[in-house]
Amino acid sequence: MVISNEQTKHGSWEHFLLRAAQEISLSEAQYDKISGRYSQLEDILSASDNPLLAEAHIFVQGSMGLKTTIKPVSEAPEDLDTIDADAIVWLPHAQGAEAHEVLEAIEQRFKDGSRVQEEIKPLRRGIRIVYADENPGFHIDVTPARAINGSAEEKGEGKLEVPDREMGWKASSPIPYSNWLQAASEQEVTLESLVVAKSEHSIDAATQDPLPDYKDYLDQDPLRASIKLLKRHRDEWAIRTNNADHRPISAVITTLATHAYLEVVEESKSKPLRPLDAILEIVRRMPRHVDYTESGCQVCNPEDKGENFAEKWNRPRDGERYREAFHDWHASASSSISLGLESFETADSFAKAVKERFGMGPTFITEVNNEIPAHWTMPGRPEGITRNSVSMGALFGGASGDESSQAELKPVERLG
Repeated sequence: MVISNEQTKHGSWEHFLLRAAQEISLSEAQYDKISGRYSQLEDILSASDNPLLAEAHIFVQGSMGLKTTIKPVSEAPEDLDTIDADAIVWLPHAQGAEAHEVLEAIEQRFKDGSRVQEEIKPLRRGIRIVYADENPGFHIDVTPARAINGSAEEKGEGKLEVPDREMGWKASSPIPYSNWLQAASEQEVTLESLVVAKSEHSIDAATQDPLPDYKDYLDQDPLRASIKLLKRHRDEWAIRTNNADHRPISAVITTLATHAYLEVVEESKSKPLRPLDAILEIVRRMPRHVDYTESGCQVCNPEDKGENFAEKWNRPRDGERYREAFHDWHASASSSISLGLESFETADSFAKAVKERFGMGPTFITEVNNEIPAHWTMPGRPEGITRNSVSMGALFGGASGDESSQAELKPVERLG
């Protein structure tokens, strides 16, 4: 059985996206470097003589804990040019304390104990420690927290409260949220296989190995791959549209994508999907999981309805800008995630679109094209434009060997 050009193009773009999700993920060495900095936080807190900070327990939250952290965008403005890491400092002796007392205690302790080049930056619900001397640079946002009244759970388990400089104590449940996402990611989409058959007209199909199975991609599952790609697209979109201040936060993207993923998992039981189809469906379904209530928009922590990740959308002055930014971004993400299924007339025009949407350069595109079977339609190209056809065109002077040839793209420095 010979698969069609349309099917091979589908498979090529699927491979591209899965490889891109790997490419933008942190390396093991980068994770280890950040982990080492986390360990220093404990030493700093242990040296405190403030009773509010006694017996503190530190744990990761956000993308580091969820394994969805991505490399920063190259040459991005402040707040997008470093790896974002988050830590919670659970304080067993903060019951009865005012929010501002806890925030002041945390800020003073890290100002006294940290040895970083940049000043400790106060945040609305904690502080930021910037490690600008690392490559790539990263920052750790440290948020203090305490158990809600009546909770006997220790070390940050269960429902918590975090201090807010304007609103006092606010609900937050990072560990239950992480457990929810982990459980969701372990539910597998029922996958449909794409048979790689030898083409009767391909030059080297007999020696071309098939693409690796989806499960061969290290630490990738359709959910986390989707989240990483969406976050990278969000960052590129925010820079391109000057929307960095109102871009959708990662918690909103992650929560909506996970709800959509759970729907896709359930429906795939009766109708198996390719990984690419699962990713496309996840992105398409995200907006339906925003709740619109009398009190405003809600994208809540499913384990703690008191924690609304979309609370900025309801602000009196600029809430509308946050809502508009989300819908504008999602429209762009929906078209971008299927970019490789379009038919760009030249390799240069496709490479420009990929760079604009995902920050991946021509060198990466060339690598991906060299990994797919040579008789497959390359992502983003008209059906039938393969490495074989490009090679034949270049050899005999045909149209396929003109400036649209992927091989003639000048390599650029890879991101990260």
